Amino acid sequence: MKLDTKQLDQLIDKISTALPQGYGELREFSEEKFKFVVSGALQSLDLVSREEYDVQTKVLQRTRERLEQLEQRLDLLEKN
Repeated sequence: MKLDTKQLDQLIDKISTALPQGYGELREFSEEKFKFVVSGALQSLDLVSREEYDVQTKVLQRTRERLEQLEQRLDLLEKN
């Protein structure tokens, strides 16, 4: 999944605004460090997009329906 840098920047901005205002240089360093750490952590997760999730959900549903149909056919064949 491609990382949305806009959302990441918003998250980093929220974190950095929580730091005290008097720490200007530390604040800039912290923003860079937070961005590095957060982006690294997010990329290490095996995430998928919502679109890909929805597609796979539909595939799974069709597969389940097909399996049920095949099980019914098998039951009929076994009875005969």
